[in-house]
Amino acid sequence: MTQEEISAVKSKFFATVAHDLRTPLTAILLSTELLETYGHETPEEKKRQYLRCIREAAEEINKLLNDALDTYGIE
Repeated sequence: MTQEEISAVKSKFFATVAHDLRTPLTAILLSTELLETYGHETPEEKKRQYLRCIREAAEEINKLLNDALDTYGIE
């Protein structure tokens, strides 16, 4: 592979990772906004659902980042 091809592959990879991070980040932002805005009137079970959504989205981000770092051998 030429340096130009390697650079193109890296750029595409990181663009994909950035795109894939948007969905879980949106879930975190939306869930926290709902808790901040309506938390005082939200039933406890719904609050637990929002918190579960936040945790799962954070876990997804962590996995994506770990996979990206592993791909390039970065700790």
